[in-house]
This record gives sequence, structure tokens and C-alpha cells, in this order.
Amino acid sequence: MTRSDYRYNMPQIYYECASGMEQKLLEILLKASDDPDANVRKAAAIALADGENNHAKSAIIKLAKDKIWQVREAAITSLGRAKVMEAADLMLKVLGCDDEASARKAILQWASAKGEEPAADAAKAKTQGGVPGASDPKKPVGDPWQVKKAAALTLSRIRPDLAVVPLLNALSMENPTAKMAAMAGLGNVNAAEAVDMLLEVLADKDWNIRKVAATTLGKLKAESAVNALLDLLDDERFAVRIEVVIALNHIKPPEAVAAFSKVVVSDNNYEVRKVAATALGNLKSADAIPALLTALEDENWMVRKAAVDSLTNLKAYDGLGKIMEHLVDEQEDVRSSVAVAVLRLSQS
Repeated sequence: MTRSDYRYNMPQIYYECASGMEQKLLEILLKASDDPDANVRKAAAIALADGENNHAKSAIIKLAKDKIWQVREAAITSLGRAKVMEAADLMLKVLGCDDEASARKAILQWASAKGEEPAADAAKAKTQGGVPGASDPKKPVGDPWQVKKAAALTLSRIRPDLAVVPLLNALSMENPTAKMAAMAGLGNVNAAEAVDMLLEVLADKDWNIRKVAATTLGKLKAESAVNALLDLLDDERFAVRIEVVIALNHIKPPEAVAAFSKVVVSDNNYEVRKVAATALGNLKSADAIPALLTALEDENWMVRKAAVDSLTNLKAYDGLGKIMEHLVDEQEDVRSSVAVAVLRLSQS
């Protein structure tokens, strides 16, 4: 090959090398999907979601039937990420559905499921690298809520006609109760396609609807909603402002630090100021410290406590002296938080 040939064939050579690397990785993941260690199979299930090869899809579907439920959960989630349409029937089976009506109901039921691992199972996970029952050859009876939740979310992604589309249509209904229920459902199924319609609803004259719209946009971590949410920090209803702060806390845009810093010292409702103080601690920005130090003098003890906790989270060493002044605060909860702050900040 001449130098000229080499130069003009570089894109093709690069492509072939890249394809070779991808093929090698795929072979590794396919092998890992049959590993006797459940943690390895789970890792393979997660990684295979990025593969567009039919072999990768088949491997994930196989892992979705694994004897260990944590592996099944990971595989089912990957099927949703990869939007493997062939998995729809399997998801219906996991949810125990035999028609579209029951599927729609199951999606809405399980997509919002929450629960706790049994203490014994969780303890077992720590000793087995993260997957309880990893060495247990027995198949579990049925599917736990985590697997059903994963199946509901995956089914909503690969079959949006079952839940997402009907919920989007419901946003146009005049009935405010139905509209709020639809928004809650869209948030539960992580329906990113709902963001544009939710932005319109965010300006609704009904403050309850504005509140739920803000909550849902926060659940969806909708970055495109940041400006509209920032504007709603001036909403006339404090309940709306609280949900807006929480929503922005989920999204965590850079603008939130300055916005919350203003809210924590100027909002006329102590609950809004308290939530803003807590949110500032979650944003992990030193720029929030001055406003939180000011909030230490708030007339409401819950705001003061939230400010102390956030200053502790932000490791505000320079503010320790001002924090220590509240060791004699009239409220015991504030004094307790200050004591924790002193111990953590002085020993670091």
C-alpha cells in the first residue's frame, strides 16, 4: 500500500479496527452472560444494553429469565434501554397480563412501586458482592416488586401505546383530577416524551396542576424545563414554589445555586426557605455558603437547622465559628445539628 493509498483508506482502516474491538468486547460480554457468578451475569446484562447486535439482544432476553432476580431486573432494564421490541411478550408475562387493558393497569401499578429488601437478603448481598442469593441455586418463587417495576418501565418504553400515549392524551382533558393523575403516571413511567406538553401545563391557571407539573418535570430531570421552573420560583402559591425547588434539585442546573440562595433569604414562607436551604446542601457548591450562613439567623428554627445541615454537607470550615454560635439555640434540634457540625468540621 502506498502512502497515498494509506492516507485515503484511513477512515476504512479505523472503522475496521473499531469494529474489531467492538466484536471482541461483544464476545467477552456474551461469554460473561453465562458465567456461574451472578454478579458477572448482572454486569453483562447491563453492558449488553449498548450492543445493537442480535446476539446481544438474544443474550439480554436470556438473562431476563435468569434464576437470580437481580440479574433479571438488570436485564429487563437493559431491554428497555435498548428498546428491544421482541421482549414485549416477555414483559407481559412477567407482569401477568394477557390483554392490553390489564397491561396498561399493570404498567401504572408497578412503575411506581417502592419497597425494601428484606434485611437478611440485604446483609447477604454485602458478603456476596452485591447480589443476594448469588450462590443460591434455587429459583425464587415468582418475581419481586423490583423485577415487576423494571418490566413495567421497559414495557412502557417499547410499547408506548399501552400507557404513555393514553396518558399524554389525558393531559388535554378538562378534568383537573384526570390531568394530575396522568402527569403522575407519566412521571412514574419516565416518559421523557411528555416534557413539551408538561411545559405547557406548567402555566395552567390551576395551581394544583402547576404543582404536579413541576413535580413531574423534576422526576423526569427535564433540563429543557429549567428556565420555566426558575420563573415559577415567584409563583403566588408557596406549595408550587416548594415543588419547583424540589424539581430543580433533581435536575441540578448551575443556575439553581443563585436562585436558591435568593429564595432561602427572601421567600415569605418558611417551608419554602427550609426546602431551599436543604437543596443548597445537595448542590455541592461553595457558592451556596454565604446564603446559608445568613439563613442561620432565620426566625424559623427549621430553616436554621436545614442551614446548619447543609453547611455541614458542604464542609463549610470557614463558617464553623458562626455555626458554633448556635450551640445555645433555643431549639434542641438546632443545637443537635450544630453539635454534629462542630464534630465533623473540626475533626476534618
